[in-house]
Formats: sequence, structure tokens, C-alpha cells
Amino acid sequence: MIYLPIEKLTKGMVLARNIPGTNPILPFAVAGYQLSEPMIKRLKIIGVQGAYIYTELTEGIEPADFVEPELKAKMLTSIRKTYDQNLKKVTMQSNLEAYHNLSTIAKSVVMNILNMDEYLFQMIDIRDYDNYTYSHSLYVGILSVLLGRFLGLSLPQLNDLAICGLLHDIGKTDISLDITNKSGPLNEEESQIMRQHPTFSFEKLNKCHIFSQTILQSIQTHHEKFDGSGYPFGLIGTNIPLYARILSIADVYDALSSNRPYRNAWSPRKIFDYLTSCSASHFDPDLLTAFLHCVSAYPVGTVVHLSDGSTAVIKKNSPGFTLRPVIRFITPPTKAGKDIDLSQEALNLTIIDENGIDI
Repeated sequence: MIYLPIEKLTKGMVLARNIPGTNPILPFAVAGYQLSEPMIKRLKIIGVQGAYIYTELTEGIEPADFVEPELKAKMLTSIRKTYDQNLKKVTMQSNLEAYHNLSTIAKSVVMNILNMDEYLFQMIDIRDYDNYTYSHSLYVGILSVLLGRFLGLSLPQLNDLAICGLLHDIGKTDISLDITNKSGPLNEEESQIMRQHPTFSFEKLNKCHIFSQTILQSIQTHHEKFDGSGYPFGLIGTNIPLYARILSIADVYDALSSNRPYRNAWSPRKIFDYLTSCSASHFDPDLLTAFLHCVSAYPVGTVVHLSDGSTAVIKKNSPGFTLRPVIRFITPPTKAGKDIDLSQEALNLTIIDENGIDI
């Protein structure tokens, strides 16, 4: 299969993976469906950024799920319920039940990741605008645990880190929907209100008396920056809690990976470059270096252009060689279907970006 952005989808292409719907259990379109013009138009309207497409040439190329689809659907349903109940201002008892349920499922996610043979995140998630809040919380949790595993954190620490990721934005439920759902950049007044969400999260969860201060303080400080320019306290360096420094990286990575009404998702390589440029200013440089070993610049199924003018699809990534993956040629016809490992090739064959600039 190959991953194609929404603007590259055409009539007659066959889906290789489901397109999730608003209800995580019921897909919007299922694998094997042949795309039509009306369906592509609907996908654009709901904000789907791309899809995995079946081709004979790329048969056998399939990105690994970091969380099993059934568990992912269960987790998204739980996250949605937790956020919706907070929006509706239900009783404290109802919130406690939702938090306990989310904590239980968080442990399942941790075990799912610990049982994987590799700890390299190398896929593009398919999502839409409506599911952004819930899928973002899920993937911040997944990416945080992934980095925590790489760092050698204990099982209890990973469980706490997962909870931090899943609930880091819960304070946004105390902010007007006119601001949180705004289809464009926030003005200065709106930005100041939005900056209060980490503290709102802390205050909301602190009332429950079921989460540790380590979890609460990490959620409250996930927008702090390593150079002290973040908020709400302006903490510097390692004065920022470890979990918060991890959350900060995962939060920005996933946010930039997602389509928003006012901007398109960035390519993984562009995100890599941006994160690297923010090392020691926004992010802990040691944690960022570790994180970039845990995620791939070119996820499996991504179509890339090479310096010799050919195109290829990413077949496999290896930790430590994410800029030099295993590829399968698509063009020219004389190379189509051939696999090569760029980590074993001379550096005169490189992946280039969409503008043909050597990277």
C-alpha cells in the first residue's frame, strides 16, 4: 500500500485501510472500497488529510499499528466520553468513573507498546477535524509512552505518562467552544484565555483526588519551554518536570502532523526539521534527540522523490537510520518494484523534498 495526501486521490483508487468515522467503531469507508468523485469530495469536506491506497507494486508494504485497531477504537470512545462529560458539567461521580475507566485503558495501551518488537513510530494516522481532540490526546499518550520506553522508564512511570498524555488538554473543556473550535488562528485576547488551559486541567483533576501530584504538575507545565519562555510559570531547563518535557515534544509533533481548518498537516520530514530547530529553546535537547530515534522522518507507505529523479515508496525504517530507509522504486519502469536499503547505499542517492531540494 501507499499513503497519498487527499489532493492526490483519484476516482477508481482502492482503499487499503479504513477511513475512520466520527464514531470510532463505525468507519466512514472500509478497506477495499473503490473511491468515487463524490466520496473524495466528502473526505475533503470532513478534513481527512489522506488515505492508504492499494497497488500491486507496493503489495506487502504495510505500516505497523502501534495500538491494535480494536483497542484504539475503545480508547477513542473513552476519551470522547471523558471530554464530553466535562463539557456537560456532569456530577463529580460521573467524572470519577470516566477517569478511572480511562486510567484502566491507558494501562492497556502501555502494555500494547511494551509488547511490540520495535519502538519506532512509522505510520501516518488517518483522522478528520471532528476527531482531532480525541485522536490528538490518544497520540500524545502513545508518543509519550514510546519515548518513555526508549528512556527506560518503569511500568508505573509509563502508566502515569500515558494518563498525562490522555488528559493533558482536559482543561480546554472549561474554555468557550467559540475559542476552542475557532476555524482560524486566535487573536491575542483569545490566546491569553487558551493559555489558561494547563492550569484549568490541573485544577479540574486536582479536585478528584485520584491522580498524583507528579501527574498533575506535569499536565500543568506541558507548555513550558526549555529556555524559560513558556507558560504558565516560565520554568527553565530541568526545573520543568520530566513528564512535561516529554509531553511538550509529543504534543507539538502530533499537532503539526494533523490537518486543521486553518492549515494543512506538515510532512514528517518538515516536522523533523522544525523540532530540530527548536532544540534547547522549546525542547530538552537530550529528550528531543531520543524522540527523533523513536519516530521516522518518512513513515512506511510514504511516496518520496530521490536525487536521481526516481520516485519510491518507503518499505521499512530502522532505529538510527530513519533518514536512510529501505525503499521500493515506483519509477522509472526499469527500476519499478526493486527494493534497496539506503543505509547501505552511497550518499549520492538521497531522498529529496517536494521542491527538489536535497535533504
